[in-house]
Amino acid sequence: MIDLILMQALLAAVPILLASLGEILMERSGVVNIGLEGLMLLGALSGPLFVDYLHYRLGVQLPDPLWPLAAFLAAALVGMAVGLVHGYISTYLAGDQIISGVAINLFAAGAVAYGIQAYWGVAGYKQVPDWAKADPLALAAFALALAGFMWYVLFRSRLGIVIRACGEDPESAFNIGVDVNRVRLLATVVGSSLAAIAGAYLSIAYLSVVTKEISAGRGFIALANVVFANWNPALAVAGAYIFGFFDALSYWLQTAGVARYEITRMIPYIATLLIVAGVIGRARPPRAVGKPFRRE
Repeated sequence: MIDLILMQALLAAVPILLASLGEILMERSGVVNIGLEGLMLLGALSGPLFVDYLHYRLGVQLPDPLWPLAAFLAAALVGMAVGLVHGYISTYLAGDQIISGVAINLFAAGAVAYGIQAYWGVAGYKQVPDWAKADPLALAAFALALAGFMWYVLFRSRLGIVIRACGEDPESAFNIGVDVNRVRLLATVVGSSLAAIAGAYLSIAYLSVVTKEISAGRGFIALANVVFANWNPALAVAGAYIFGFFDALSYWLQTAGVARYEITRMIPYIATLLIVAGVIGRARPPRAVGKPFRRE
């Protein structure tokens, strides 16, 4: 039973980890994106919808292993498009990053609910066909490898120095020839695509269903995990796994009949809040995060 819970914890941690990595990249460059919840919703819808359209509407034939890849690619492109808009508003227009992130969440909540109804003609629930499903263990391995790669890039490479400089001291970065707004924009595009991929993981690998509330607050948990990890991709793995463990534990308690569903599903969120509350005073965000950079 313990082995099963630990394995389930790993699978539950994947979307939190991917979204956290995306947010860490963005905030290290100086951009806040609280629209992770919306990006995950859009990714969860766009992946299955895209492959469904190709397969059933256009009659495209692909080998079965390629369908999940196509779904993830579609989700990533949608995330990049949304990230491009948010990044442009946050950098070149020097707009309010919080308002832009809230707008993403509100737009996604309505768009996903409408999209499911408009495309499939069902009210808020669509099962993903077997041929479009991905292996969650493969995605777990990808997420862990990505965390290691991002840690190396941020803390052991010249590119990482440039990204962190844009989030810590953009004036100095600009003075040595770095295009701060361009770096921030690109980081936002890449980071947003990771959040969308996290949503696609939920719909085509972990839950195998598209619903209008599929993210279930995971985007906000990822934001909390960024603080817990102190903007470090390696520590984000631990934070995501902690949430995944309590998530898996809540399902086990429900199956064992220990408590009602409404009670057990509160456990991972309460545990996350308590853990983050214990470290939030010691966490230090990048000094220029959330502050638009204007050339003098």
